[in-house]
Amino acid sequence: MKNLIPALLATILSFGATTFALNTLNTDALTKSSSNTKVAKEKTAKSDKKKTTKTSSKKTTSKSTNEADNIQKSFDSWNAYTKENVDLMSTFNALDEKGDDIKKSIFLTLLRTGAYIPVKTTKNDKDYYQLTALNSDADAKIKKSIKSKASIAHSYFKMEGKKLPAYDFVDLKGKFHNKADTKGKILVLKCWFITCKVCVEEFPELNALVDKYKDENIDFVSLAFDEKEKLVEFLKTKPFKFSTIPLQKDYMSKKLKVKQYPSHLIVDADGKILKMVNNVKTLTSELEKILEK
Repeated sequence: MKNLIPALLATILSFGATTFALNTLNTDALTKSSSNTKVAKEKTAKSDKKKTTKTSSKKTTSKSTNEADNIQKSFDSWNAYTKENVDLMSTFNALDEKGDDIKKSIFLTLLRTGAYIPVKTTKNDKDYYQLTALNSDADAKIKKSIKSKASIAHSYFKMEGKKLPAYDFVDLKGKFHNKADTKGKILVLKCWFITCKVCVEEFPELNALVDKYKDENIDFVSLAFDEKEKLVEFLKTKPFKFSTIPLQKDYMSKKLKVKQYPSHLIVDADGKILKMVNNVKTLTSELEKILEK
C-alpha cells in the first residue's frame, strides 16, 4: 500500500504535465495559424490595391492616349484644340510624358524638338500641360507648327526677369517715356504696325484695359514700326488709348527680340520684364495676376 500511493501520484503528475504540454502546443499552433491568416489577408489586400491602382493607371493612360490620338487626326483638329486649350505664353504648370512635374523651361525645350505636343490635363485639382508623344503618322504641319510656337514661347520666356533695354521714347503727342519718367510705375508695352490686322483688331480690348486700370500706376505705351505722319492719320479712324511711339522696329526686333506681332510686355516698377506674351487675352489675365500679388 505504501508503494502504491507514490506510484499513483507519479502517474497523476505525469498525466498533468502531458496535458499542459498539449494545450501549450495547441495554443501556439492556433496563434501561428491566426498570424499566418492575418499576413495572408494583408498580402491579398496589398495585391488588390496594386491591381486597382494599376487598372486605374491603365484607364487614365488609355483616356489620355485616346485624346491625344483624336487631337492628332488632322492639322485642323490639332489647331482647333490648341487655340481652345493651350497657351504656351501664359503662366502654367508643366508635366513630362510620365506625369511628373517639370520646369516650364524644360517643357518648352522638349516641345521645340517636335517630338511632343502639349495636352491639357488635371492633377491634384490643378490644370497642367503634359508632354504627349507626337504620333509618327501625324500631319507634318503639326510638328512644324508646334516647333514654331514652342520656339517663340521659349524665346519670350527667356526674356522674363531681364531688365528692359534702355529706352527714351517720345510719343505722338510729344510726351517723353524713359526710365526716369516711368520709374515706380508698371509699364505695359504693345508691339505692332499698321498693316498687322490682328494688332489693330486688339485695339478695343486694349482700350478697355486702359479704362479698367486708369486709377492704377500703370503706363500704357505702344511701339510701332510706322512713321509719325502715317500713324497720326491711321489713328484718326482707329482710336487707340495707348501712348504711341513711331519708328521703333529696330528696338523691338533687336532689343526686345520680338518674334511675332502683336506682342506685349509687362514691366515692373524697377524695370524688370515680368511677362512677354503674344495676345491681349493672355496680357489681361497675366496683368490681373501681377496686380493681385
